[in-house]
Amino acid sequence: MKITNNTSVECRGKGRGSRLRGNDNSTRVTSHLSLVTLVLLLAFVISCKPAPVKESAKVEDVKVRVVPVVIQEISLPVKSGGVVTTSEEVKLSFKTGGIVARTYFKEGDPVKKGQLMAILNLSEINSQVNQAKNGFEKAQRDYNRAKNLFADSVATLEQMQNAETALNVSKSVLDMVNFNLSHSRIVAPKTGVILKQLVKENELVAPGYPVYALGVSGKSWIIRTALSDRDIVKINVGDSAKVTIDAWPDQPFSAIVSQIDEASNPMTGTYEIELKLGETKNRLASGFIANIEIFPGKKVSYYLIPMASVVEADGRTGYVYEVTSVGLAKKVKVNIATLYGTQAAISGGLENVKEVVTEGAAYITDGTPVAIKKQ
Repeated sequence: MKITNNTSVECRGKGRGSRLRGNDNSTRVTSHLSLVTLVLLLAFVISCKPAPVKESAKVEDVKVRVVPVVIQEISLPVKSGGVVTTSEEVKLSFKTGGIVARTYFKEGDPVKKGQLMAILNLSEINSQVNQAKNGFEKAQRDYNRAKNLFADSVATLEQMQNAETALNVSKSVLDMVNFNLSHSRIVAPKTGVILKQLVKENELVAPGYPVYALGVSGKSWIIRTALSDRDIVKINVGDSAKVTIDAWPDQPFSAIVSQIDEASNPMTGTYEIELKLGETKNRLASGFIANIEIFPGKKVSYYLIPMASVVEADGRTGYVYEVTSVGLAKKVKVNIATLYGTQAAISGGLENVKEVVTEGAAYITDGTPVAIKKQ
C-alpha cells in the first residue's frame, strides 16, 4: 500500500511535470503565432493602402455670345381687331308704321341720291289723306259762308272767328297727313352703298324702325374697335396706327385715332374707339376685317434684349443668363412687357445686368462654366 502510494505520488508528479513542460511549449507556440499574425496584419495594412486619387478631367467651358442690355424709350403698340366702315352711316326708316309693300335694294347694292328705296302699303295713309282733305274743304266753305254773312251783318264776329279757326285746324291736319304720306317711302338722301337691310317685304314695321343702313360714298373710311381699360388709358386722340386688312394682306394702311368713348359698353365692359384711315387707292368695302397696331404718343423706358436670350418663358415672366466675373452662368428672372420686333421689351429684372447671353443660352444652366466667344 505504501509503495503503491509512493508510486502513485510519483506518477502524479511526473504527470504534473509533464503538464508544466507542455504549457511552456504552448506559450512559445502562441507567441510565435502572434508574431506571425502581427507580421501578416502589417503586410495586409500596407497592401491595403489606398491608391493615389487620379486628378479628375477638367470640364470644358460652354462657349457663348453675349450682347449688351440696351435701355430705350419706346412706344409699345396696342394691338386689336376691328371692322372697316364708312365715316358717315345713315339709318333710314319710315315716319309712320305699316306693312312694307316693296324694297328695291339689298345689302351691298350701290344707291344714287334721290332713288326710291322702299315704300309702305299706302291704303291706310291714302284714306287719312282723303279724310283730311275733305275736312279742309268743308272748313274752307264754312269760313267763306261765315265771312259773307258777317259782311251782311247776319253772322256775328264770333261765328266768323270760329269758322276761321276750324279752317286753320283742318289745314294743319291736311299738312300732317301729307307729310306722313311723303315719309311713307324711303328715298336715298345721298349716294352710297347699302350696308345692311333690316326689314324685308310684307313685314310690319313700327314708326322710326330702321329699314336700311346706308354708307355714304365719298367719305373717308374708319375702323371701329374696342379696347380694355388697361389699354384705353395708353391711347389718345391723334395717336398713329398701322392697319392690315385681310382683303389686302400685303398692303399696310396708316390710320389716326379720331374718337375715344369715355364710357364703357355695358354689355362687354370695353371702350370703343374710332380710327380714321388715310387716303388709299385700294378698293375697300364696309365690313372688311382689320388688324390694328396703335402706337401711343407716350413713351416708356424698357430694357431691350434679343428674344433668343429669353429662356423658360411663361406668360409675362422668363429667365436670362449673365456671365459672372469668374466665368459662370448666372440665371436671372425677368418680367417681359411685350415683344418689340425681334427683341423682347423687359420691364424689370435687369437693373444690375449689363450683358446677357444670346447664342448658347439654351445649352447652359445656373452655375455652368462658360467662355465668351469673341465677336
